[in-house]
Amino acid sequence: MHISNGIIDGPVSLFYGAIAMGLLALCLYRARQDLSDRLAPMAGLVAAFIFAAQMINFPVLPGVSGHLLGGALAATLVGPWVGALCVSVVLLVQALIFADGGVSALGLNIANMALLGTAVGYLVVVGLMKLLPRTAFGVGAAVFGGSVVSVVLASQGFVLQYFLGGDVDLIVGYGQISATMAGVHSLIGIGEGAIAAITVTAVARVRPDLVYALHGRRLATEATEPAGSATFRGIKPLIAVGALITLAIAGGLSYFASSAPDGLDATTLKGCTVDTDGNITGGSCVAQRAQDHELGSGFLADYGIKGLDSSTGLAGVIGVALTFAIGLIIFWIIRDRRRADRRRADRRRADRHRPGQRPGEPVHATINAGRLNQGLNQGPNQAPSQAPNQGPSQAPSHPDPWANVAVPRRRTSGSDAPRGA
Repeated sequence: MHISNGIIDGPVSLFYGAIAMGLLALCLYRARQDLSDRLAPMAGLVAAFIFAAQMINFPVLPGVSGHLLGGALAATLVGPWVGALCVSVVLLVQALIFADGGVSALGLNIANMALLGTAVGYLVVVGLMKLLPRTAFGVGAAVFGGSVVSVVLASQGFVLQYFLGGDVDLIVGYGQISATMAGVHSLIGIGEGAIAAITVTAVARVRPDLVYALHGRRLATEATEPAGSATFRGIKPLIAVGALITLAIAGGLSYFASSAPDGLDATTLKGCTVDTDGNITGGSCVAQRAQDHELGSGFLADYGIKGLDSSTGLAGVIGVALTFAIGLIIFWIIRDRRRADRRRADRRRADRHRPGQRPGEPVHATINAGRLNQGLNQGPNQAPSQAPNQGPSQAPSHPDPWANVAVPRRRTSGSDAPRGA
């Protein structure tokens, strides 16, 4: 469901680009609270898996295909804030390297698939999880429902965008376009829901703690440690297995993808006549304003290597590696910012509980300074004063807080020695 250049006019594209940038900045800020050492590589894998799965177009109607959008899947596994970033990384790689989705339409695509799709998918999953049992079936059913609803609403996001910024006098009305998009994408949502349910259920069975929607809880049917958790005890084995599956999808299954136009492309051709090569020959439709991609002659444009036939699989493997690497770098940076924030918060909290200590001053400096003043105020041979009404052998009622701290004493040689010595 990638919008091409020219379908939506410039002002509306810029408006949605600004909205996308603002909301992605919010996602970056909120993701700092979620990203940990385990979640960062998991998020990179999720982004790479969505890239690979989007290469697999599956037929939904005669002459119409669909592919995964990934919003509900990402939100269920890594949360809504990180999930929106995962899908955005995929869309960036597709637009800038594979010429899939216009560069000027990048804000439109991020708004529909990364932001709207992820938010709606997560809200539906959370709502269904409150009604369904916390079992593998319950988690799968929740993400299935979230996928269907998120895909349909993301398609209506395009209808709104075209209503605001489309300038073709259509033979068909907006109501018919909306109904067509909803009908086609409900079928696409069923296919996406099946893929997402299988993926999330597989992860939940072996590592339920890595499914964000479960909030670290085990499945209700797992009284003890889940089966397979010994094999995937660390994050690295799961990442390795997931990476192999992702590479197999991009490098192998991509050759079996449907060549029919996806739901959006088929809908934008509604009202026009086309020849056998797909070129518009007459009529009036949304696709008439579509323009060539700015990077259409790139090395990996259209998911193939320039000058190399039948290279879809190899291009897919390169795309998976790039998406994983770019995503991992971004998520590591966010994770490190989270660590720095926690260290600053710990220092501020510690400073508030140390009386007499200046902000940022090490605790030993305060202790040594206080003890040094105490030592300088006493003579070299003067015994510490005792509390009133306290016998010489009676322990003080309050222990001395400096008792175990080394006391720097003044030297009694040379000019500082007592007279007559």
